[in-house]
Amino acid sequence: MAPQNMPAVSIDINMFWQIINFLILMFFFKKYFQKPISKVLDARKEKIANELKQAEIDREMAAKANEETQGILKAARTEANEILLRAEKKADDRKEAILKEANSQREKTIKSAELEVEKMKKQARKELQSEVTALAVNLAEKMINEKLDSKLGANLLNVLLKR
Repeated sequence: MAPQNMPAVSIDINMFWQIINFLILMFFFKKYFQKPISKVLDARKEKIANELKQAEIDREMAAKANEETQGILKAARTEANEILLRAEKKADDRKEAILKEANSQREKTIKSAELEVEKMKKQARKELQSEVTALAVNLAEKMINEKLDSKLGANLLNVLLKR
């Protein structure tokens, strides 16, 4: 058998009608379905673009909100530190005032006690002097009663009174 020469592409009548049908189908598709499908695709493309824009806006807003939050947090920390420092200073001032008041009160108490001691010393001296005077008078009376010389009694009395 001898090899037959067959063309590389053979087109028979069935294939011809299939190509014609395909071209007619493409024509109808292009005429009736291309616009609605294009509208759907364009609407979808626009929706995706809008969502991307909105996502970018949301991301920027979130970044800005994050920055504001960080700023507020930093300000709050700074204010808290300032409040803490003021409270510590007030506590130190109050402590110093209490210590100063306590020292002042202690000094007053010490001075009062010293004055009281001095007053008691003076009182004791007065009482002692009164007793000595009374004893001297009693002694003088006894001496006079014992018939001592009046001159001697007066001298003795003067000596005792001078002490």
